[in-house]
Amino acid sequence: MKKTLSLHQLSKTVYPEHLKEKYNPLWRYRLKFLARGLFYKSSLTQLVNGIDSTLLEVLCTKHNRFIEKPFRPYITNSATPNQRVDYITNHYRFMTQVLPQDTCKQIFANEKGLQLTSFIVDEEEYSLNLTFDGRFQKEGDLSLVLFDAQGDNFYTVTFVINETGAERHLIIGGIQGPSSSDENNLKIKKLTKTLHGQRPKDLMIKIMTFIANCWHVDRLLAIKTESHSYCVARYKSKRYGSSRIKTDYNRHWEALGGLSYDHHFYQLPTDDVRRNPEDISRPKRAMYRRRYEWLDQIKNTLSYILELNK
Repeated sequence: MKKTLSLHQLSKTVYPEHLKEKYNPLWRYRLKFLARGLFYKSSLTQLVNGIDSTLLEVLCTKHNRFIEKPFRPYITNSATPNQRVDYITNHYRFMTQVLPQDTCKQIFANEKGLQLTSFIVDEEEYSLNLTFDGRFQKEGDLSLVLFDAQGDNFYTVTFVINETGAERHLIIGGIQGPSSSDENNLKIKKLTKTLHGQRPKDLMIKIMTFIANCWHVDRLLAIKTESHSYCVARYKSKRYGSSRIKTDYNRHWEALGGLSYDHHFYQLPTDDVRRNPEDISRPKRAMYRRRYEWLDQIKNTLSYILELNK
């Protein structure tokens, strides 16, 4: 049964009374929403009716402007409003119908989402979590986050699950890493040592391949630099634009064995390729052995935590 769309009520959900200091004057923000809602009414209706009502309420509580997603670029810089909604509703259909209910609940109900694993770096605990983070709303609807000991995002990979035809795709829409500073560079150095010589940015993509395999994904796709959701005319300013994209995505995907898939995406390998011990210099063999043993532990843990419905 389709829900009746009340733009007036939605404007109060998106811009609630308790946030009037942030959105001042409140009436102006609500009026803008009403105007955009009328223009995008078809897409907005599709979004509201395409997501489980209980989950939609949770999402709007976690990120009050969730409903506005059809109004802005999403995943690619050229997706139409209806294509944006297709990405979003396909993703949440997977979350509610294919993932176990408890897994979905932990991802969205807990402040930092579902913890996949944790490890100690120089007496400080880091963790890898799956969570929803509204700050990256243009790049996807689920994030793999490496939290540091202070509970801050150190690395974030944001993505979406999209089922098209008979295929299931995992699409990476963006990567966020730490700003360059002496403190962060030292953290990266310590992380790399703890991770047995593996750079944390590469580890994040390795974990994404594990997730893709756990969820029986047919293709692991990753956004091209020139197709990123921030590469649009409306964001070509000092505040937005290229300053928001600090990673050369194309170069990174190619370094990881990615091949151009289409105009917008690279396809990344999902095979767990490992170096032959005979090709590794003798002094580094022990380091690689420990790395692979650790990755095997992570893979086994994820296969249990992220198991799909039977």
